[in-house]
Amino acid sequence: MKRILFLMLIFLTACSAMESTPVSYFDASPPVQPGSAILTVDSTSEQIQRAMLESAAKWTTLQINGVVTWYVADGTTQVYQEQTWIDPLNSRYKVDLNGTSNAADKVLKFSDGVNIYNVNLNSGLVETSSYPDSARVGQYIPPVSEGTAYPNPIWGQMGTPLSEMAFSSNYAQGTGTFKPLGIETIAGRETLVVEWTRASESLPAFKAWLDTSTTVILKLQEFGMKDRTGALQGERIVNEVIYNQTFDPSLFTMPSDFAQAVMPTQVGSLPIETGSGSMSAEEAGELYFFLQPHQAGTSIQLAKVSGMCVFDSAGGACPPLQIVNVPFPFNFTINALSWSPDGKYAAFSYSDNANGTPTKLWLFDPVANTWTPLAEFPYIDPPFWSPDGAWIAFRTQDGLGGEDVYVARNNGSEMKSVSASLPAEGKPYIMDGWLTDNIIMRSALPRGSGNTYTTYFVRVGDGSASPMFETGAAKSQFSAAPDASLLAYDEYDSSSQKHILKVMGTDGTNEVTLANFTGGSIYPIVWSPNSQWIAFNYYSNFSDGAPSAEVYIVGRDGSTLSSVYKGTTVGRLVFSPNGKYLLVEETTSATGGHLFLVNLATLETKILQAPGLSTDYDWYAPSWRP
Repeated sequence: MKRILFLMLIFLTACSAMESTPVSYFDASPPVQPGSAILTVDSTSEQIQRAMLESAAKWTTLQINGVVTWYVADGTTQVYQEQTWIDPLNSRYKVDLNGTSNAADKVLKFSDGVNIYNVNLNSGLVETSSYPDSARVGQYIPPVSEGTAYPNPIWGQMGTPLSEMAFSSNYAQGTGTFKPLGIETIAGRETLVVEWTRASESLPAFKAWLDTSTTVILKLQEFGMKDRTGALQGERIVNEVIYNQTFDPSLFTMPSDFAQAVMPTQVGSLPIETGSGSMSAEEAGELYFFLQPHQAGTSIQLAKVSGMCVFDSAGGACPPLQIVNVPFPFNFTINALSWSPDGKYAAFSYSDNANGTPTKLWLFDPVANTWTPLAEFPYIDPPFWSPDGAWIAFRTQDGLGGEDVYVARNNGSEMKSVSASLPAEGKPYIMDGWLTDNIIMRSALPRGSGNTYTTYFVRVGDGSASPMFETGAAKSQFSAAPDASLLAYDEYDSSSQKHILKVMGTDGTNEVTLANFTGGSIYPIVWSPNSQWIAFNYYSNFSDGAPSAEVYIVGRDGSTLSSVYKGTTVGRLVFSPNGKYLLVEETTSATGGHLFLVNLATLETKILQAPGLSTDYDWYAPSWRP
């Protein structure tokens, strides 16, 4: 189960369970020097637990490297080498992960303290996001609360197995007993070997080798408890550990040998004919987004602006910005509202619990301004509406590696799991969205000698899963056209290092190339409401450690490839309901994270404006209510 949890954290862009973790407090205690042991073979269970809970206060920076091995039920093993650098006081980290049993498992993750970069070094795909304020916790010591666990928020951003061993408090919050077994040396450090047994069990759940000076875990063995056999399921061993060194800031930047992006040739800035005519407030819709103040001590708010502010910001038709009342505080990672096709409701996954779990699926009625909980699970990923608005699909996680996909009506009725028919060997699965009355599910892991993914249609009616087609491992997520005629995706050719934007039929045939680039990455990819145009963002240059983003529009047949926006780090792209404007979420503009609008008929770009909307806030996670 740990194997599945680990891979979900690496490969999925869903909302991480560990990101939804409250800030506790900073501990300014000086780090323990080598040789000043705080653990001995005579330490009690309570003393061991307390030392693990307070471990983060005993070091300021950490560098570790080692090997992770998972023992699969079929007798095979999966082995990874991981090297990690952690600078919690500056919210910086770097993880270099390589699969020795599968060359496709090669991932680089790092934070420079401002942005987070998740890089697939095989496909060249780079996902960029702002470092969440909820994870700026320094030397985090979790609160003690019986029955509730508070995983380290920094590790919630990293999500890899060896890096978790640096935060031993993650393993010290359950109800059970630690038993000291003896002293051994690991990676040149003295360690206390302990077993932990859950209060309700007789066999130990794990064995840990704790650095006697810092309580960092330097070796960990985990045992199978569900089958009651206690068989070894996984082992993590640190080969080298270095405490309290000073890191050069260049360590937390894109590698200089990362594929240099090359811009496509013969691309202009060509306006797109979108039609004209007057616009009513109903046709313009509403923009919803979140306001994050630059000043500390103030809270995040949900705001809305009339679409008339986009089409007629200077003509007197733009009403003031409004703050939307929400029955819970925004303390954790936030995703955009997901609107039903008719704009009547929005679905939103968020926890109203102080520790970030369980997550609730909320239904927001913007007219009545009500928030109704429809479902509750330990963790819920961002939901998707079916094209006809009849169903909401959402993926759940149990925090222990288990996952499931559910659908429900907009009143919470007829809720049911629809993922039972998916082959177990393909787990975990990514939900790419809907195609008519089917959910598109894709295995996140390459399988077989050909390194292929299998993509499935999962029928809502009976939960049956039928293979769509086999795809190369270098294809990104599929984006279905609103009229269900085509699928758009980014295909990576490792030999030429080219990213090729393509569309194909829903049966996997009739591929058409729309654009190609060398190096860099393409993300996100979105369709216009009339299914005629595709907007996408291309990160084109990481050679100096800073990203450069350019947004393009292209016709579904490859015609009129046009550059429409240039920026730094682009998050979401959203078409206006009538397709006349493209909203660009720029997460690091000159004045902070803000929203920009491109008039596709003229290519004029302007920042969103409305009475009461201030650039003293970051604006992010936008959605456009039709």
